[in-house]
Amino acid sequence: MRNWSRPFEIRWDYGSDIVDAHAHWIGEEFPDFSLKDDEGNWFNLEALKAQWSVVFFYPKDGSPGCTIESCGFRDKHEDFNALGAQLIGVSSDSMSRHRRFKEKHNLKFKLLCDDHGRLAKKMQLKKTLGFMRARVTFIVDPEGIIQGTITAQFTPKKHVFHALRQLRELTTKDT
Repeated sequence: MRNWSRPFEIRWDYGSDIVDAHAHWIGEEFPDFSLKDDEGNWFNLEALKAQWSVVFFYPKDGSPGCTIESCGFRDKHEDFNALGAQLIGVSSDSMSRHRRFKEKHNLKFKLLCDDHGRLAKKMQLKKTLGFMRARVTFIVDPEGIIQGTITAQFTPKKHVFHALRQLRELTTKDT
């Protein structure tokens, strides 16, 4: 399934080149999916392709790390918008739980309900300690091709910083 015409890219961790645990997705099309968002609307791959997208998978609404991560994306929402990107959070939480979490923390982006972790499984996202849902962020271009990844289960702030950094690099390399 790998698109070998695209060069393999290495992503960084605080300035040093390392291969991210999910870097094998770079150059691949984001898998087909259709999930309900926090408002009960369907969101699918075609909607993802509408513009640059930052899709972050997180374990659970309301947990300390997930709250830090989601609020970090909220605080940088305008920076992502300025680069032409939409933010999308994904967890296996219910629509009503997503609505409460979004309202409580004034989140300005969609939260998708990945019932039973089907999309996470399709993407082979690794669980921590065998039970904790993955904390992985994907940078997806307007054609639906994954251009960057960030994996860091226990450092949620890292996702926001690195996603913005990667997106900035990817969207300005042709200008």
